[in-house]
Amino acid sequence: MFKITDATLNTGVFQPAGSNSVWLFVTRDKTSDRTQYADHLEGDLLYWQGQTAGRTDDKIIGHEQVGDELLIFYRDSKRQHPGAGFRFEGPFQYVSHTGGGPTNFVLQRWSIQQDIEAPQDTFDPTSLEDGRKKVWAEVKRRQGQAKFRRELLRAYGGRCAITRCAVEPILEAAHIRPYLGKETNVVCNGLLLRADLHTLFDLGLITIDGSLRVVVDLRLVGSTYGKLAGKKLRLPHGKADRPSVQALAWHREDHGKPG
Repeated sequence: MFKITDATLNTGVFQPAGSNSVWLFVTRDKTSDRTQYADHLEGDLLYWQGQTAGRTDDKIIGHEQVGDELLIFYRDSKRQHPGAGFRFEGPFQYVSHTGGGPTNFVLQRWSIQQDIEAPQDTFDPTSLEDGRKKVWAEVKRRQGQAKFRRELLRAYGGRCAITRCAVEPILEAAHIRPYLGKETNVVCNGLLLRADLHTLFDLGLITIDGSLRVVVDLRLVGSTYGKLAGKKLRLPHGKADRPSVQALAWHREDHGKPG
């Protein structure tokens, strides 16, 4: 689908044709036949060396300015995962660089600020029955979720409605109005979103206005997510698959956001 070859993995930097994504494939412990770049991931920071010739350095340094997301695929060694696979670490952003031939980069993982998390509920023994009802509701919600996601993948051409990210394993089916039975598992009540954006949408930290543009909560201003403000939602070709304007208005009102 993306025409990724061994040469792509050896180069380490890949941009799918026509996309707004730059993918880095990073192996910490390299085989002896590869250039021994010093790359390692420490928590939310990736210390990564660019190509010796520096041909792709500008893609990393200027990715935010041109609207490209930076996605990291990482492994400790070629044998760490079956089939010499990589683990998807999520979106990162450029922090700094020094030197050259190769350039030493510091990249940081995008993260949702801890201070926007809801406070932990206190324990209420009288709520246990309600808890069982919630568990059952969650089981029912998941029934049909796979079909709902398949339909959204089809409608949106396998790309995130906001970022156009086309990495299918990290794309999720987001309900605009919460699940209330199988009748809410319809494409016009959903958006195909990258996993982190799905969380922000459910929290009301990202909403969609009446002109189908992204509205970002003030708590995200100054973060990488703030750069999504005003971005036009990518719509399915089929009119019947497009998100319900009424449902999007409900979502804004439910989270106290203007239209």
